[in-house]
Amino acid sequence: MEFQLPSRLKPGDKVAIISPSSGMPFLFPWVYQQGLDQLKEVIQLQPVEFPSARQNPEYLSQNPQARAEDVNTAFADPSIKAIMATIGGIDQIRILPYLDKEIIKANPKIFMGYSDCTNLHLYLWNLGIISFYGGAVMTQFAMGGGRVSLLFYCCLS
Repeated sequence: MEFQLPSRLKPGDKVAIISPSSGMPFLFPWVYQQGLDQLKEVIQLQPVEFPSARQNPEYLSQNPQARAEDVNTAFADPSIKAIMATIGGIDQIRILPYLDKEIIKANPKIFMGYSDCTNLHLYLWNLGIISFYGGAVMTQFAMGGGRVSLLFYCCLS
């Protein structure tokens, strides 16, 4: 299998923000906002919040199709240059049957997330798309106190 390395990011690029696993931004909005602010102010990217980003945990748990739709839409949108999870979780595996392999494979992009996002990383790996483990909005970016993950700099040009 030939692997596709997604293009590097440039200042001003749009990054899809999704919650493919859990609804922690709903429970801790101040932490989530700090991560969004870091992406905008420090890294100079444009976070684009998708519908799942701020949904409550109960809704996300009951709607794996809605979480998968955000993934599919983010990969299909040519204006989105990368996709970032808000945080990990516990049941991302439930979205996998609803993902559109053809859309995702035809539109390789940077995907960043950790913990439960391992499910999506392995899904992308099986499609031949390289992804980056780590770099979630509420952890590596919100909790860094101005420091930014070195991994993320690997994605920037």
